[in-house]
Amino acid sequence: MDANSLIFGSMAVISLAVFFYLGRFKASSRQTDRDDRIDWSTRKFSILKIFLYSLGLAVGIALIVQVI
Repeated sequence: MDANSLIFGSMAVISLAVFFYLGRFKASSRQTDRDDRIDWSTRKFSILKIFLYSLGLAVGIALIVQVI
């Protein structure tokens, strides 16, 4: 095991410990009971639009790579 594995492994363990420690705290009611909350039950984009945007992006990247 080299130093790189030890450094990044310890960083991963420390970040997980911090994440789970901070996950115990709940947001205040002032944050959760706002009037201007985002309505997550409605979709802004349809699945077809997302597919078409992704397809257009993939074709655009393929054309750029082919030109270069």
